[in-house]
Order: sequence, then structure tokens, then C-alpha cells
Amino acid sequence: MALSRLAQQFAAEIRNHDWSDAPWRLDRAGHSRASDSKSKVTDQRLDDDEARRVKTNAMWVTAQVLGYNDPNFDVYEFAEACGVNTRNSRGGKDGGIDAGLRKQYGQYMRPGTWKFDPLTEVITTDTSDCYHASTECDLFRSGYRGMPILRFRSDEVPAKWKQCVCVPLDRA
Repeated sequence: MALSRLAQQFAAEIRNHDWSDAPWRLDRAGHSRASDSKSKVTDQRLDDDEARRVKTNAMWVTAQVLGYNDPNFDVYEFAEACGVNTRNSRGGKDGGIDAGLRKQYGQYMRPGTWKFDPLTEVITTDTSDCYHASTECDLFRSGYRGMPILRFRSDEVPAKWKQCVCVPLDRA
């Protein structure tokens, strides 16, 4: 899935910025030590690993907002566009990239909070025992048999279905 125009622009700014002296100076967006005047160059500098961590944190806080607002957002695609390594030492997807976001079962916490928005819709199938927050639930995936997905308002689920653990009580 292609990144939204806004996500592409955020990624371009994060990728373009020189993060090596970020803790010691306030500067314009996209700052680069290579094009600094001598009066702006700082003696203090992060090593490559420290600068990578700052850049990754900038990617995560931006991704939190993008993921909350865009149901098609892919954090791995965004991280790669930001210039953040998304692969583990074996070449597979690094699970730490996704773990840096405040989300559960495909639902992002509201930006600036540690809270989920109340669910307005839940899903299930005729062959399921439970209703779920989203198709991101492992229990839904393991039991899904290609049946049509049924959608209900979260406050109008027929008693036939039990609540899955992916729908915490405070979100039902």
C-alpha cells in the first residue's frame, strides 16, 4: 500500500534531517551539518547509534499520529521511507518497529493519550463464537474460515456472540 502524501512528506523530513547534534541545537527543519556555516557547527555530536535512536523516536511519534488517522497506514513502509532500518539481523521484519507504537489489535491509542477511542463497530462471522475489535485479532485470524464478515455497532451485538479478549471491557 502506498503511503499517503502526508506520510511521504513527514518521512522525507525525518530522512533528510541530520540527527547527530539534535540534543544541542534548535535549528530549521531538515538541518544538515554538511551545509552549516562554521558559526553553527557544534562540537558535541551523537555517535551513529545514538543518532539512529533519535531518528527512530521521531519516526515513531509521527507514525502514532499517522496510524491513528489512516486505516491503511503501514509503519514498516513509513519507517523505510524515513531511512530507519526495518530488518532484523536475519533479514526479516524487525518486530520492534511495530512495537514502538501504542496500539493493540490494529487499533491505535489516541495521539497525546494512553487511551483508545471507544469502539463503534465490532466484527464476527456466522461461524464464530466471539466478536472482535478487528481482523488483527489472532483469535479471529485462527478461526476465520473465509466466511462473510459481519459488522455490528459495538452496543448492538446479538447475545449469540461472546466478547473476545481483543475487546477490553472499557472499550466494549
